[in-house]
Amino acid sequence: MAVTEIPTSAAMFVAQVETIFHQYWGGHYEVVKTFFGQPRPQEQLLKWLDLQLYKEIHVVPVKARQLIEMYEKLDGEIDRGEYEAEAYEMADEVQHYRLLADIMEMITGKRRPALEFKATAEQSDLEAKRRQYANAAPLVRSVGGFNPGGGTAFGAAGAMIDGGPVQRQLADAFKVIYRQELEHYNKNRFIFDRRALEAEPQDYSEALTYAQELARSHFLMRNASFSHPLSPARVAEIDAGNVTPYVPPRLY
Repeated sequence: MAVTEIPTSAAMFVAQVETIFHQYWGGHYEVVKTFFGQPRPQEQLLKWLDLQLYKEIHVVPVKARQLIEMYEKLDGEIDRGEYEAEAYEMADEVQHYRLLADIMEMITGKRRPALEFKATAEQSDLEAKRRQYANAAPLVRSVGGFNPGGGTAFGAAGAMIDGGPVQRQLADAFKVIYRQELEHYNKNRFIFDRRALEAEPQDYSEALTYAQELARSHFLMRNASFSHPLSPARVAEIDAGNVTPYVPPRLY
């Protein structure tokens, strides 16, 4: 979906960003639902777990450094509530890693060091996209926090998995991930909505471009991580907006 009209108000801008993400979050939901909707080779499940474990654990050093930097400004520039939320978010990522690593170990009978898990090409593209906008205006940067767990669609679809012992354990892990990603999403939405109200209209265009690029890159990474359960033709349909949007519940 291309952005064709530059918004003239914060409300119009926020609505456009939501439309972009809801479209591709619908794609995330469909990827997970389609993958687990039929038997798959174990190699495909392990391929996804390999990347997902990387995604969960590689952010911990970054978040730990951020917490140290925030600590030095605590109760000055940094509010204690904001600090607490960031600390809990790091702990959540560690829990996601532990839950999924336990399942991989159960399947393979082997324990792997955390540093063995690596990014795929699609994940590297997603990370590069985030770095590209790392020094942009506050509103633009806040778009990057808009997208945890594919707007929670990833966890929501995974929580519906049914089947044997592995599938049931995955469903339980997805339920934990969903609940925590929903909290992360709403925290980041609060920040984004505030930035949108504070921003100047000239920041809208770049923020919309970032939203479009980030949402689509994240969706393509998700489809690739599950060995492309959605065909190129279906991906093109989702790009065109032919998808049921996924709208996460709001806590405020």
